Amino acid sequence: SCPFCTKISDRIVEENEQAVWIYDGFPVSSGHSLIIPKRHVASFFDVTHEERLAMLSLLDKGRDS
Repeated sequence: SCPFCTKISDRIVEENEQAVWIYDGFPVSSGHSLIIPKRHVASFFDVTHEERLAMLSLLDKGRDS
């Protein structure tokens, strides 16, 4: 069971076709967030170029908010 596939709808900040930005369920600081690909991968280094761009797009939005 994937912890990122269940019970995250109330923590979603924003998403695009390939990635999702959520507030961490166990934050270490105020506003602690995660940006994850929608496709299951073992490591960040397994994401495609397009997925990486989608994740970085959400990261930029988080920086600017």
